[in-house]
Amino acid sequence: MAAYSFGPDEGGSQMFRVKEIVKTSGKGPTADWPEQVGTVTMVTAGSVFVQWHNCAVEDEMNYDELVSTGAFNDVVSVVFAVLAPPEEKPPTIQ
Repeated sequence: MAAYSFGPDEGGSQMFRVKEIVKTSGKGPTADWPEQVGTVTMVTAGSVFVQWHNCAVEDEMNYDELVSTGAFNDVVSVVFAVLAPPEEKPPTIQ
């Protein structure tokens, strides 16, 4: 499990781990977002990648844009859709 304790200004005030459940802090670009909850999928020295729980989007976030909930997710949820079969059958090659 990768963990980095860099955070804002490389001061090490925050640390996130893969599979950790986080929410938006309301700082930076997340200031006008409704509260979002997601699971950390990857951590680098400069950013945290989060898979949001309510949509099929993974965002690259700065450390100060996230707050840990103190919980961990054993399984990272994946959102997918099952499409109906097409009405027409594909042409056959003879």
